[in-house]
Amino acid sequence: MAGRIGQSTPSVHVVVTCANRKRQVIPEHLQLHVLHKSNVDRRCDEWVTRLSAMPSTTPASEMYAGEHWQIAKTLDQVAGEHASLWVCSAGYGLIPNDAPISPYAATLAVGQIDSVAGTVEGTRRWWTRLANWPGPRPGYPRSFAELAGADPDRPIVAALSESYLRACSDDLLEAAAKLTDNSLLSIIGPRGRCQAIDEFIVPVSAALRPAIGGSLLSLNVRAAARILEIARDRSVPFRRPHLTQLMAEVTAAAPEERDRRPPGVRLSDDEVRRFIVQSLNRGGPTSATRLLRRLRASGKSCEQVRFKALFDSITASGTLF
Repeated sequence: MAGRIGQSTPSVHVVVTCANRKRQVIPEHLQLHVLHKSNVDRRCDEWVTRLSAMPSTTPASEMYAGEHWQIAKTLDQVAGEHASLWVCSAGYGLIPNDAPISPYAATLAVGQIDSVAGTVEGTRRWWTRLANWPGPRPGYPRSFAELAGADPDRPIVAALSESYLRACSDDLLEAAAKLTDNSLLSIIGPRGRCQAIDEFIVPVSAALRPAIGGSLLSLNVRAAARILEIARDRSVPFRRPHLTQLMAEVTAAAPEERDRRPPGVRLSDDEVRRFIVQSLNRGGPTSATRLLRRLRASGKSCEQVRFKALFDSITASGTLF
Protein backbone atom coordinates (compact mmCIF):
# COMPACT_ATOMS: atom_id res chain seq x y z
CA MET A 1 0.00 0.00 0.00
CA ALA A 2 1.30 3.45 -0.90
CA GLY A 3 1.82 5.91 1.90
CA ARG A 4 2.48 9.62 2.20
CA ILE A 5 6.16 10.29 1.63
CA GLY A 6 8.01 10.57 4.91
CA GLN A 7 5.43 8.74 7.05
CA SER A 8 7.11 5.37 6.54
CA THR A 9 10.17 4.92 4.36
CA PRO A 10 9.54 2.51 1.46
CA SER A 11 12.36 0.35 0.12
CA VAL A 12 11.18 0.94 -3.44
CA HIS A 13 8.42 2.78 -5.27
CA VAL A 14 6.74 0.50 -7.84
CA VAL A 15 4.66 2.18 -10.55
CA VAL A 16 2.32 0.28 -12.88
CA THR A 17 0.09 1.18 -15.80
CA CYS A 18 -3.62 1.26 -15.00
CA ALA A 19 -6.06 -1.11 -16.75
CA ASN A 20 -8.78 -0.42 -19.30
CA ARG A 21 -11.18 -2.84 -17.60
CA LYS A 22 -13.05 -1.57 -14.55
CA ARG A 23 -15.10 -3.51 -12.01
CA GLN A 24 -17.90 -0.94 -12.01
CA VAL A 25 -20.14 0.52 -14.71
CA ILE A 26 -18.59 3.64 -16.22
CA PRO A 27 -21.00 6.59 -16.35
CA GLU A 28 -21.29 8.22 -19.76
CA HIS A 29 -19.97 11.60 -18.62
CA LEU A 30 -16.73 9.91 -17.43
CA GLN A 31 -16.02 8.42 -20.86
CA LEU A 32 -13.49 10.73 -22.40
CA HIS A 33 -14.87 10.59 -25.93
CA VAL A 34 -17.90 12.66 -24.83
CA LEU A 35 -15.62 15.67 -24.25
CA HIS A 36 -15.74 17.62 -27.50
CA LYS A 37 -13.20 20.33 -26.66
CA SER A 38 -10.32 20.10 -29.15
CA ASN A 39 -7.76 21.93 -27.00
CA VAL A 40 -5.92 19.48 -24.73
CA ASP A 41 -5.73 21.89 -21.80
CA ARG A 42 -9.44 22.69 -21.90
CA ARG A 43 -10.34 19.02 -22.27
CA CYS A 44 -8.17 18.17 -19.27
CA ASP A 45 -9.68 20.95 -17.17
CA GLU A 46 -13.22 19.82 -18.00
CA TRP A 47 -12.25 16.22 -17.22
CA VAL A 48 -10.88 17.21 -13.82
CA THR A 49 -14.07 19.12 -13.06
CA ARG A 50 -16.13 16.02 -13.80
CA LEU A 51 -13.94 13.70 -11.74
CA SER A 52 -13.87 16.13 -8.81
CA ALA A 53 -17.67 16.22 -8.71
CA MET A 54 -17.93 12.45 -8.31
CA PRO A 55 -18.09 10.84 -4.85
CA SER A 56 -15.21 8.34 -5.02
CA THR A 57 -14.91 5.60 -2.42
CA THR A 58 -13.39 2.61 -4.26
CA PRO A 59 -9.60 2.17 -3.92
CA ALA A 60 -7.79 2.07 -7.25
CA SER A 61 -6.52 -1.41 -6.38
CA GLU A 62 -10.14 -2.66 -6.36
CA MET A 63 -11.37 -0.68 -9.37
CA TYR A 64 -9.21 -2.14 -12.12
CA ALA A 65 -9.60 -5.66 -13.54
CA GLY A 66 -8.04 -8.05 -16.04
CA GLU A 67 -4.94 -10.23 -16.37
CA HIS A 68 -2.50 -7.33 -16.26
CA TRP A 69 -4.02 -5.89 -13.12
CA GLN A 70 -4.17 -9.20 -11.25
CA ILE A 71 -0.36 -9.22 -11.34
CA ALA A 72 0.24 -5.48 -11.15
CA LYS A 73 -1.66 -5.00 -7.89
CA THR A 74 0.62 -7.47 -6.08
CA LEU A 75 3.99 -5.94 -6.98
CA ASP A 76 4.41 -4.01 -3.74
CA GLN A 77 3.92 -7.24 -1.78
CA VAL A 78 6.38 -9.01 -4.08
CA ALA A 79 8.99 -6.29 -3.59
CA GLY A 80 8.87 -6.69 0.18
CA GLU A 81 8.19 -4.76 3.34
CA HIS A 82 7.82 -0.98 3.01
CA ALA A 83 7.49 -1.08 -0.80
CA SER A 84 4.83 1.27 -2.15
CA LEU A 85 2.63 0.82 -5.22
CA TRP A 86 1.56 3.67 -7.49
CA VAL A 87 -0.73 3.73 -10.53
CA CYS A 88 0.01 5.59 -13.75
CA SER A 89 -3.55 6.51 -14.72
CA ALA A 90 -4.67 8.36 -17.85
CA GLY A 91 -7.72 9.60 -15.97
CA TYR A 92 -6.23 10.49 -12.61
CA GLY A 93 -2.49 10.93 -13.18
CA LEU A 94 -0.04 9.36 -10.74
CA ILE A 95 -1.93 8.05 -7.71
CA PRO A 96 -1.24 5.69 -4.78
CA ASN A 97 -2.91 2.33 -5.25
CA ASP A 98 -5.30 2.92 -2.36
CA ALA A 99 -6.52 6.31 -3.64
CA PRO A 100 -10.34 6.45 -3.96
CA ILE A 101 -11.42 6.75 -7.60
CA SER A 102 -14.52 6.51 -9.80
CA PRO A 103 -14.90 4.24 -12.83
CA TYR A 104 -13.77 6.08 -15.95
CA ALA A 105 -12.72 5.49 -19.56
CA ALA A 106 -9.55 7.25 -20.69
CA THR A 107 -6.27 6.11 -22.19
CA LEU A 108 -2.89 7.59 -23.08
CA ALA A 109 -2.78 5.36 -26.17
CA VAL A 110 -3.37 7.32 -29.37
CA GLY A 111 -6.06 6.29 -31.86
CA GLN A 112 -8.62 4.82 -29.48
CA ILE A 113 -12.14 6.02 -28.77
CA ASP A 114 -11.25 7.35 -25.31
CA SER A 115 -7.77 8.67 -26.13
CA VAL A 116 -6.87 11.79 -24.17
CA ALA A 117 -5.26 13.33 -27.26
CA GLY A 118 -4.69 12.63 -30.93
CA THR A 119 -0.88 12.75 -30.84
CA VAL A 120 1.91 11.57 -28.54
CA GLU A 121 2.83 15.19 -27.87
CA GLY A 122 -0.78 15.81 -26.88
CA THR A 123 -0.69 12.93 -24.41
CA ARG A 124 2.45 14.40 -22.85
CA ARG A 125 0.71 17.74 -22.44
CA TRP A 126 -2.31 15.99 -20.89
CA TRP A 127 -0.10 14.15 -18.37
CA THR A 128 1.64 17.39 -17.38
CA ARG A 129 -1.66 19.26 -17.06
CA LEU A 130 -3.25 16.48 -15.00
CA ALA A 131 -0.38 16.67 -12.50
CA ASN A 132 -1.44 20.23 -11.59
CA TRP A 133 -4.63 18.83 -10.07
CA PRO A 134 -4.24 17.69 -6.41
CA GLY A 135 -5.99 14.45 -7.35
CA PRO A 136 -7.95 12.05 -5.17
CA ARG A 137 -5.24 12.11 -2.45
CA PRO A 138 -4.13 15.74 -1.95
CA GLY A 139 -0.61 16.07 -0.60
CA TYR A 140 0.76 13.03 -2.41
CA PRO A 141 3.19 13.22 -5.37
CA ARG A 142 1.35 13.76 -8.65
CA SER A 143 4.15 12.93 -11.08
CA PHE A 144 7.27 10.81 -11.38
CA ALA A 145 9.34 13.95 -10.86
CA GLU A 146 7.49 14.83 -7.64
CA LEU A 147 7.86 11.26 -6.42
CA ALA A 148 11.61 11.34 -7.06
CA GLY A 149 12.01 14.81 -5.57
CA ALA A 150 10.20 13.86 -2.38
CA ASP A 151 12.26 10.69 -1.92
CA PRO A 152 15.50 11.07 -3.97
CA ASP A 153 17.34 8.13 -2.39
CA ARG A 154 14.62 5.55 -3.08
CA PRO A 155 14.51 3.46 -6.25
CA ILE A 156 11.60 3.80 -8.65
CA VAL A 157 10.70 0.71 -10.67
CA ALA A 158 8.06 1.35 -13.34
CA ALA A 159 6.34 -1.32 -15.45
CA LEU A 160 4.70 0.77 -18.18
CA SER A 161 3.03 0.01 -21.47
CA GLU A 162 4.51 1.60 -24.60
CA SER A 163 1.87 4.33 -24.90
CA TYR A 164 2.15 5.34 -21.26
CA LEU A 165 5.94 5.28 -21.39
CA ARG A 166 5.91 7.74 -24.30
CA ALA A 167 3.33 10.01 -22.68
CA CYS A 168 5.33 10.15 -19.44
CA SER A 169 8.79 10.38 -21.05
CA ASP A 170 9.44 14.03 -20.16
CA ASP A 171 8.29 13.40 -16.60
CA LEU A 172 10.52 10.31 -16.32
CA LEU A 173 13.55 12.27 -17.53
CA GLU A 174 12.90 14.92 -14.90
CA ALA A 175 12.51 12.23 -12.24
CA ALA A 176 15.86 10.67 -13.18
CA ALA A 177 17.53 14.05 -12.77
CA LYS A 178 16.05 14.49 -9.28
CA LEU A 179 17.22 11.13 -7.94
CA THR A 180 20.59 11.07 -6.22
CA ASP A 181 21.71 8.53 -8.83
CA ASN A 182 19.81 7.88 -12.06
CA SER A 183 20.46 4.14 -11.67
CA LEU A 184 17.66 4.35 -9.09
CA LEU A 185 15.17 4.63 -11.98
CA SER A 186 14.29 1.39 -13.79
CA ILE A 187 11.62 1.01 -16.47
CA ILE A 188 10.56 -2.58 -17.16
CA GLY A 189 9.75 -3.06 -20.84
CA PRO A 190 11.10 -3.48 -24.38
CA ARG A 191 13.90 -1.26 -25.65
CA GLY A 192 13.58 1.01 -28.65
CA ARG A 193 10.09 2.35 -27.97
CA CYS A 194 11.14 5.85 -26.85
CA GLN A 195 14.73 6.85 -27.54
CA ALA A 196 14.77 9.69 -24.99
CA ILE A 197 14.47 7.28 -22.06
CA ASP A 198 15.97 4.12 -23.53
CA GLU A 199 18.92 4.27 -21.11
CA PHE A 200 16.54 3.63 -18.19
CA ILE A 201 15.01 0.48 -19.69
CA VAL A 202 15.43 -2.94 -18.10
CA PRO A 203 14.75 -4.89 -21.32
CA VAL A 204 11.98 -7.46 -21.56
CA SER A 205 11.48 -9.76 -24.53
CA ALA A 206 8.89 -12.36 -25.50
CA ALA A 207 11.58 -15.03 -24.97
CA LEU A 208 10.79 -14.68 -21.26
CA ARG A 209 7.21 -15.93 -21.61
CA PRO A 210 7.90 -19.66 -21.16
CA ALA A 211 9.45 -18.86 -17.76
CA ILE A 212 6.77 -16.50 -16.46
CA GLY A 213 3.60 -17.52 -18.33
CA GLY A 214 0.67 -15.32 -19.25
CA SER A 215 -0.07 -13.36 -22.41
CA LEU A 216 1.86 -10.48 -23.97
CA LEU A 217 -0.60 -8.09 -22.29
CA SER A 218 0.85 -8.96 -18.89
CA LEU A 219 4.46 -9.59 -19.98
CA ASN A 220 5.94 -6.44 -18.42
CA VAL A 221 4.29 -6.82 -15.01
CA ARG A 222 5.03 -10.54 -14.86
CA ALA A 223 8.67 -9.82 -15.69
CA ALA A 224 8.73 -7.10 -13.03
CA ALA A 225 7.27 -9.51 -10.47
CA ARG A 226 9.90 -12.12 -11.21
CA ILE A 227 12.95 -9.87 -10.90
CA LEU A 228 11.58 -7.96 -7.90
CA GLU A 229 11.06 -11.27 -6.13
CA ILE A 230 14.59 -12.43 -6.92
CA ALA A 231 16.09 -9.10 -5.89
CA ARG A 232 14.18 -9.23 -2.60
CA ASP A 233 15.20 -12.82 -1.85
CA ARG A 234 18.85 -12.17 -2.67
CA SER A 235 18.89 -8.77 -0.93
CA VAL A 236 19.97 -7.20 -4.23
CA PRO A 237 19.54 -3.39 -4.44
CA PHE A 238 16.64 -2.25 -6.63
CA ARG A 239 18.97 -0.42 -9.01
CA ARG A 240 18.89 -0.60 -12.78
CA PRO A 241 22.24 -2.41 -13.35
CA HIS A 242 21.29 -5.12 -10.85
CA LEU A 243 17.76 -5.55 -12.22
CA THR A 244 19.09 -5.64 -15.79
CA GLN A 245 21.46 -8.44 -14.83
CA LEU A 246 18.68 -10.39 -13.12
CA MET A 247 16.43 -9.97 -16.17
CA ALA A 248 19.19 -11.28 -18.43
CA GLU A 249 19.68 -14.30 -16.17
CA VAL A 250 15.98 -15.16 -16.09
CA THR A 251 15.65 -14.72 -19.86
CA ALA A 252 18.70 -16.89 -20.57
CA ALA A 253 17.34 -19.65 -18.34
CA ALA A 254 13.86 -19.62 -19.93
CA PRO A 255 13.04 -22.76 -21.94
CA GLU A 256 12.46 -22.37 -25.65
CA GLU A 257 8.80 -21.90 -26.51
CA ARG A 258 7.73 -24.70 -28.82
CA ASP A 259 5.00 -24.84 -31.44
CA ARG A 260 4.72 -21.11 -31.65
CA ARG A 261 4.95 -18.92 -34.72
CA PRO A 262 8.13 -16.81 -34.71
CA PRO A 263 7.29 -13.27 -33.59
CA GLY A 264 7.01 -10.72 -36.38
CA VAL A 265 8.46 -7.24 -36.44
CA ARG A 266 6.26 -5.08 -34.22
CA LEU A 267 4.92 -2.01 -36.01
CA SER A 268 4.23 1.39 -34.49
CA ASP A 269 0.76 2.96 -34.64
CA ASP A 270 1.79 5.14 -37.61
CA GLU A 271 3.17 2.13 -39.49
CA VAL A 272 -0.03 0.15 -38.87
CA ARG A 273 -2.17 3.08 -40.03
CA ARG A 274 -0.08 3.32 -43.23
CA PHE A 275 -0.49 -0.41 -43.87
CA ILE A 276 -4.27 -0.24 -43.37
CA VAL A 277 -4.73 2.79 -45.63
CA GLN A 278 -2.54 1.36 -48.40
CA SER A 279 -4.32 -2.01 -48.23
CA LEU A 280 -7.76 -0.41 -48.43
CA ASN A 281 -6.65 1.79 -51.32
CA ARG A 282 -5.51 -1.31 -53.21
CA GLY A 283 -8.79 -3.10 -52.67
CA GLY A 284 -7.49 -5.42 -49.97
CA PRO A 285 -9.58 -7.13 -47.27
CA THR A 286 -12.15 -4.81 -45.71
CA SER A 287 -12.38 -6.56 -42.34
CA ALA A 288 -9.92 -5.92 -39.52
CA THR A 289 -9.49 -9.66 -38.88
CA ARG A 290 -8.54 -10.53 -42.45
CA LEU A 291 -6.30 -7.50 -42.81
CA LEU A 292 -4.46 -8.32 -39.58
CA ARG A 293 -3.96 -11.87 -40.84
CA ARG A 294 -2.34 -10.47 -44.00
CA LEU A 295 -0.10 -8.19 -41.92
CA ARG A 296 1.13 -11.08 -39.79
CA ALA A 297 1.69 -13.28 -42.85
CA SER A 298 4.09 -10.62 -44.14
CA GLY A 299 6.33 -11.04 -41.10
CA LYS A 300 5.02 -8.00 -39.22
CA SER A 301 3.05 -7.91 -35.97
CA CYS A 302 0.47 -5.85 -34.11
CA GLU A 303 -1.72 -6.70 -31.14
CA GLN A 304 -5.28 -7.56 -32.17
CA VAL A 305 -6.95 -4.97 -29.91
CA ARG A 306 -4.61 -2.19 -31.06
CA PHE A 307 -5.05 -3.13 -34.74
CA LYS A 308 -8.86 -3.18 -34.43
CA ALA A 309 -8.90 0.25 -32.76
CA LEU A 310 -6.71 1.77 -35.49
CA PHE A 311 -8.74 0.06 -38.23
CA ASP A 312 -12.03 1.35 -36.80
CA SER A 313 -10.62 4.86 -36.45
CA ILE A 314 -9.54 4.93 -40.09
CA THR A 315 -12.67 3.41 -41.57
CA ALA A 316 -14.92 5.64 -39.47
CA SER A 317 -13.24 8.80 -40.76
CA GLY A 318 -14.07 7.93 -44.37
CA THR A 319 -11.62 10.56 -45.60
CA LEU A 320 -8.25 8.87 -45.27
CA PHE A 321 -8.47 6.48 -48.18
